[in-house]
Amino acid sequence: MTQLDTPDQALAYLAEIDPNTAYEVLPFEMGWICSPILTPEEAVGSEAVGSTKLVIDSQTGVVMEFPSWSTEMVAEDYLEAKRTGRPPPARQIWPHQWRITMQRIREDPQSIMYRMTAVSLNNPPEPAQDHPVTIDKRTLLNDPPDTLSSVARAHAVQLAQQNQGAWPQETTTEF
Repeated sequence: MTQLDTPDQALAYLAEIDPNTAYEVLPFEMGWICSPILTPEEAVGSEAVGSTKLVIDSQTGVVMEFPSWSTEMVAEDYLEAKRTGRPPPARQIWPHQWRITMQRIREDPQSIMYRMTAVSLNNPPEPAQDHPVTIDKRTLLNDPPDTLSSVARAHAVQLAQQNQGAWPQETTTEF
């Protein structure tokens, strides 16, 4: 596992995960609390409100994204969650937990349907999921509305927007 004992090691680890964002890292008992460094434009704009914090657990290398709480609140909650075994109110962003593959089945002017296959990257793995996902092109809502289908939809929408509205034939993402 990567050494995460110094601020420079924590910053290098974050750069592997998110090379486009600079972070300020502050030590706490279990690792590092990381706040994105905003540009002057972002600091006076809406980006400053609701800026999330990351926690790097220096023992496991797991990176969790917390709400826009104070550094102290994040540290206290993470420590309590670790002590009690309850999940923190955060989402794990690293390492990825799922690999989602989508293959287009059919497309018409109103919707697009993909075959979604989601494979767990956890150890032990969770059961794989394999089912169709339909995306309404006007509302961008997906059916079924479960979390993995929603991640798949968001990825397909992002690719379509980058591709002047052309939806991908096949794509893979991890989260």
